[in-house]
Order: sequence, then C-alpha cells, then structure tokens
Amino acid sequence: MNISALWHQAKSEYAYAYDKNTLHILLRTAKNDWDNVKIIYGDAFDWTRNNDRQIVWNHDILTMNKRYQTRLFDYYFIAIQPKDQRAKYAFTLTKGDDTYFFGTAGCQMVSQKDKLYDTYDLSLYYNYPFIHSEDSSQTPKWVKDTLWYQIFPDRFNRVDSTSTLKWGKLPVNNHELYGGNLKGIIAKLPYIKDMGFTGIYLNPIFKSPSAHKYDTVDYYSVDPLFGTTKDFKTLLDESHALNIKIMIDGVFNHVDFTHPWFLDVIKNGEKSIYKDCFYIDQYPVANFQVTNHGRPLQNSTVKPNFKTFAYSAHMPKWHTNNPLTQKHLLGAISFWTSLGVDAWRLDVSNEISHRFLRQIMDTVRAINKDVYVLGENMDNAIPWLFGNQMDAVMNYQMVHPLWKFLEHQITVDEFKDRMVTYLAQTPKNILENMYNLVGTHDQVRIKRRLDDDVRREKQAFIWMFASAGTPSVYYGDEIGMTGDHDPDNRRCMIWDENEWDLDFQSFIKKLMILRKTYTSLSVADYGFLSGDVLAFTKSDQSSTVLIILNQEKQQILHIPKAFQGDYQNLFTNEKMVVRDKMSLKAYDTYMLLRS
Repeated sequence: MNISALWHQAKSEYAYAYDKNTLHILLRTAKNDWDNVKIIYGDAFDWTRNNDRQIVWNHDILTMNKRYQTRLFDYYFIAIQPKDQRAKYAFTLTKGDDTYFFGTAGCQMVSQKDKLYDTYDLSLYYNYPFIHSEDSSQTPKWVKDTLWYQIFPDRFNRVDSTSTLKWGKLPVNNHELYGGNLKGIIAKLPYIKDMGFTGIYLNPIFKSPSAHKYDTVDYYSVDPLFGTTKDFKTLLDESHALNIKIMIDGVFNHVDFTHPWFLDVIKNGEKSIYKDCFYIDQYPVANFQVTNHGRPLQNSTVKPNFKTFAYSAHMPKWHTNNPLTQKHLLGAISFWTSLGVDAWRLDVSNEISHRFLRQIMDTVRAINKDVYVLGENMDNAIPWLFGNQMDAVMNYQMVHPLWKFLEHQITVDEFKDRMVTYLAQTPKNILENMYNLVGTHDQVRIKRRLDDDVRREKQAFIWMFASAGTPSVYYGDEIGMTGDHDPDNRRCMIWDENEWDLDFQSFIKKLMILRKTYTSLSVADYGFLSGDVLAFTKSDQSSTVLIILNQEKQQILHIPKAFQGDYQNLFTNEKMVVRDKMSLKAYDTYMLLRS
C-alpha cells in the first residue's frame, strides 16, 4: 500500500458543513489501494457504561463510497449527520486480512489482539468541533438555477447616445467610447428574455475615464455616458418584472488615479488625511510625469511609489483596513444593494483582504439575505469559499482545462483527471453556485480560441451547460461573434440579424431549454466512459443523458452494457438505439436522453 498517498484535513474541502446538520467527509488514497474504507465517528462527549461497567464511547462505523478516481488517486466520500452537530472521526482501511487505522497521527496497522480504534483515544481522531449554521454556505436558492448573460455596457446597445463613433467600427481600440448605455440595455430586455436568460451580469457602470470602467472615480454615481441612477433603477425594475436578476461589478481592490482622495495624496503627501487609505511606499508619491489631463505618464521601467493593480500607475490599490476606506466603499455597497441589485461580482477578489471580504458579505446580507456575492479568483479559491467571504467564484478551475482540451493541448485522460480532481476537492454546496463560463471580456472569444470552428465551440457550450454551476454567455457569443484578445473581444454587439449565425443562436436557446428541463444536467458528477472519446453520463432520479464530444479524428466509442439501449437525440428528437459500439466522425457531438 502507498501510505504516503493518504490525505485528509479537518475543516477544509475534505471536511466541511454542507448544511446545518450534515458534514461531507472526503479521504484521498492511492488508486485501487484498498478493498474497503470506513469512517468511525461520534460525539467526543458521548460516553456510557456497558454491562461490564466499562466506560465506552458511543459511535458509528459506516462504509465510505469510492466516488472519484483519477489515474493516481481514489477519493472516498460520505455524508454524515453527527449527533448534536459535533464529530470526532477517523478512518479504517482494509486490504485482504489487514486493517489500518488512519487519524491525526497517521496510518497504523491494527492488530487482531488490540484493535487501535477500540481504545477510543480521541486525540488520534480528527475533530469537527461544531457545525455553526452561520458559518456554512448561505447562498441564495435562486442562484443555482440562473442562466447568466454578460454585458459590456459600452458595446452592447445605445439609445440617445452622444457618441460620434460608428457602431460596429473595426478595429476596436482601447478606451474608444461607442455609446452603449443603460437605456440601450433596457431596450433589449425583450431579446434577453426571449433567449431564455434569467440573470444579467454588467461590467462596471460607475463613473470612470475608461471604456472598461475598472478604474472607478466615483462609486456613488453611474457613469454619465451610461446614464443616471434613475436609468439604472429603471433597468432594475424592468428586469425584475421579467424575472431577470441584475449583477453589478464592484472594483474594490483599486481605484482610478484621478479619484479625489488619491489626488489629495499626490498634492499633500504625508499631510493628506487619505494617505493611509492607500499603500504608499515612499514620497513623493508620483515618481513619474502626469499629463495635462491628469493621467500618469509612466515609464514601463519605473515602479510606482505606491501599490497598484499589477504595476499600473493609474490604478492605485486601496488599503481596505483603513476606517475611511471601509466607510467609503461599504457605503457604496450599501447604497446600490439598497437600490435593489441582486448580486455583486468582486473584481480581483483574491487580492482583497479576507477581513474586508467578510465585511462586504456582512454588509450586503444585513440589507438583503438573498444577494449573491461572486468573486473573480482565477486560481483555486477554496480559502475564500466557506460561507463568510463569497458565495462562489468565476469558474476558471473548470474552464482552464476545458480550453486546453478543446485546443488539443491535453489528452482526454488528462482532462478527465483534472475535472475529477476539481469535483472531488470542491464542496458540493459551492459547486452548484459557481459562475461557469467559456469566455468573458478578459479572454479571447471562445469562437476565435477554437479557430472559429463552430463544431468545437458547440462542444464548449455543451460541456458548460451539462455541468454543476450557473452557465453564462458573453454577449454576442450566442449569435456567432468572434474576436481576439482585448480589445478585439469587446466589439460592438451586432444587431443586424442578417449577420447572425441563426443556427448557433438556436443551439444556445436549445441548450437553455434543456438545462431547465433536465435536472440531471446540473448534478455534480460526470459518469465518464473509458476510452479516447470524451463521453459521459449525467444522471439523477428523473433522467439520464449520455453526452458524446468526439475530437479531431474518426474513432470507435465502446459503450458499457449498462448504457446500451434506446435513446432520443435531444437536438434532432430522433429515436436511436445505442449498441456496444458507436462509429464517430471527427467532432461528432451528441446529447442523448435515455428512454
């Protein structure tokens, strides 16, 4: 046995509160190393005397389920409901006639004469001291069923705009203002509703000098180019009347160089009352020239004398542990939450202090317990996702390997390994609320990423819509828009239907209908079939769907006997019989409903 492969950690993604009564427990072992794995658990304070007048610990022993397997590891899983919300627990593992005990002191063989776990030395047991419901995930119930549509406001639609730029001009350049506005979004709410979306994620709308608005100047006002607070309230009200939620982007890691507080620091240096609202390394603060428009003229070789987003001098970083900063930013969050926003997306959330993230969560939930808080963490986000900082993150953990697979950079087996590891190590109550994506304003559009090959693009969207979490579509992807890196991925939305890929639009609408119809598509686990084809089942009590996403070569898919039988093609509605083998052409794609 490979003892070194054993891994567990209490109060982590390996042991977390799923709800106020339930713990989810995960144990990692080497692949195919053990015949049986069990958990021993009980309340540390629950002892009684037996008939022999011996004091014994009251506990349960249950068999764990081997739920996940990669090429290296097995992951054993169980959900338990401990008495009085407390649990001391450890594991026993058997191989042939040998039994091992695994706890806080590691793995030890259990002799038949003196079974280690019968001594009840609870110092050797892991501990979950108490399930506090307020510490577990409190994500609003509406989130997991939401279908998001992401809008970059300046490029979506304009009504009564003052911009002189031709709508749809190419190429697109950074900081060009095309005049998209809130009235333009309001005018297109019927289109968004007809497509089937139930949530809109807006890139920043607050006052800012740029087109992207990730450099806020005033957190308390809508950028005049987008409209007014009244326009935004109209957008909220009309969206809510259509049962569409609104999520806005909050940029609280950094601010624009021309924010009045930072300009005061530039002017007054150490005498400024705002100097501790930022991370100033040394004075004078501006160790570079400033243009006539008040913008930094930074030499790329000169590091600013203050902390910034990346090394961008025009985006100084907030010091969010400062009381003035907290009052300013939390006040803005309170203002817009009270106005009626349904969700916040926090930009660069992994660079914001954990303490301030908790303050943000406390602020919004005190106003409305049904507000969703989403973060932009591009790496593993588990330390942020235990209920008191953010509800979920943009799901780059899932899309990074998906991109690599569809770009033919990794194999089917490598992709499945990464997906299984992601599933195993992500709490299930977080998984169902993740913001899934295949493209955003920060990424090459999915169509261009896949060489404008619509067959592969469809596979990307099928994977996303058949995964736990909330699917999202970046504006224009649904009609076949393409584009390279920023700024080309932020082209103006095409509203001439003669230029739309109507087949692809119908495909996206169909996926949304299927997602709403078959709950099995949103369950956590994929039932992967073996072989070189990416094929898997999604199942629950109501349905089983077999999904096949073949890649660039013709090959044979072998179907296990359990999944042979009658199916319905969910895209064509044709009936078909699945036998032991399927001959697949390049990029053949199926979503088949088991009859």
